[in-house]
Amino acid sequence: MAADGTPDSRNLSTPATNPLGEASGDSPTTPVLASPPSTAGPGGQPWILAKSILPGYTIRRTVPEVRVQFSVADEHGKLSTNLSANDIRIFDNQYAVQRIRQFSRLDDLPLQIGILLDVSDSVRNNIVHKKLATRILVEQVLRSQTDRAFLVGFGREVKLWQPSTGDSAALRNALERIQQLGYTTNLYDGLFAACAGQFPQTGEHEVAQRVIVLFSDGDDTGSLHGMPAVIALAQRNEVQIFALSTHPQRKPAPGDDVLRRLADETGGHFYVARSDKEFPAIFAEMEQQMRTQYAVSFQPQQDTPGFHALRVELSSPQKVRVHARQGYYVEGP
Repeated sequence: MAADGTPDSRNLSTPATNPLGEASGDSPTTPVLASPPSTAGPGGQPWILAKSILPGYTIRRTVPEVRVQFSVADEHGKLSTNLSANDIRIFDNQYAVQRIRQFSRLDDLPLQIGILLDVSDSVRNNIVHKKLATRILVEQVLRSQTDRAFLVGFGREVKLWQPSTGDSAALRNALERIQQLGYTTNLYDGLFAACAGQFPQTGEHEVAQRVIVLFSDGDDTGSLHGMPAVIALAQRNEVQIFALSTHPQRKPAPGDDVLRRLADETGGHFYVARSDKEFPAIFAEMEQQMRTQYAVSFQPQQDTPGFHALRVELSSPQKVRVHARQGYYVEGP
């Protein structure tokens, strides 16, 4: 705590061997998410609870079912909210899932939001727009009674400027203090650190949606981690990435494909704002998608350890798109 009573910013820049350590060599800012407690499964056999509606749990080999959350929207962002289990098909490592065990719609979910802001010198001319977008997000989306958010800035370093809080004033104050962090842009390191250790733990019966809202042009020039590692960690920890870039929409930017892939493979969404005037409408659509989700569970088609490709699609052709993570992990014994 600083002398003026405001929280100190914490440096999340990391050597390769310590993904959450302080740059100065101190102990990690927050511990890596621990494995969930075991409980009794069918027939009294031990198994580990793995629910996407209880974010932070890692799918392990003894899990009898996989749970996935997803949203369905048309090209204009309008959600489809009247689907049934018969309207979807799930493919696990290209094998069609024969039986969906549970299907439900989750409305008005509490949010755990990680706000990641590119403040490197390479976006100096655009930082005012990113700060404005962040401020609008906090004021328009965050509900202090149910939601929590943290703020990370990345450039040459990755710094936690505000730990997870429901206090919008604290987030706005941290946004005002945030500084330029050098010419190098460590986008993937910022995402990795946020997914690994900044989201608060949830209780066994708590329901929350974990999301990262990323303000970036998609450029990375110095990260120790790569995109595959970030996507894998987000999928393991049930984090959806929503990315926003600001540029003329008819002129795709070089980093758009990066941001789109990060969003697509984690079940989030990629947005482009042509001007500041579009921010309120974008965040209204984004909030709808984050708070309104379908949840399904199914038995894995194979228990082979490692990555399992996952695809959720509609049974009949419709002019809508499913936003779901594209994989899960089964750990070895």
